[in-house]
Amino acid sequence: MKKVLLLLAVLLVVLPLSARPKLELALQGSPYFDGGFSFGFGSNIIVNPKKQFGIRVNLAEVLLGDMDGISINSISNSFTTFDVLYYTNIADLISYVSFTFGYSNVFFDDMLTIGGGMALEKYLGKGNYAFLEFGLVYMNAGGGADELIFRIPFGVKLGI
Repeated sequence: MKKVLLLLAVLLVVLPLSARPKLELALQGSPYFDGGFSFGFGSNIIVNPKKQFGIRVNLAEVLLGDMDGISINSISNSFTTFDVLYYTNIADLISYVSFTFGYSNVFFDDMLTIGGGMALEKYLGKGNYAFLEFGLVYMNAGGGADELIFRIPFGVKLGI
């Protein structure tokens, strides 16, 4: 419930920043490489209050492989992450750079996530985009367990 209230608070703060905010639902597949291999099917919600700025919140993901599980609003179970997107234009492709940040205290163990990536989007019409993103995520579980994950999300963003 706290995560839902946090998401609503972020939306209430961000949406009034622009006269015409853009809201997108992203449906994606993501291969993860972290010394092993996992594949995730998931969704994100993206709020774009300005032309070159967006905030992405991970809604849910089903992971298969080395990182089996179902996560709600996270990159790992019980862990909330937020991404800041900065858009740039390259010809008819729209690219963006993403910055990921997350923090949680899971079972009395601090967990920090930082990361980033680059992506390409292709406009499909009617506010919809296809995208391909390349990113690295560093996770530290506080007890000394560090993990570096390479991910390649791809999918579609549906304008709402």
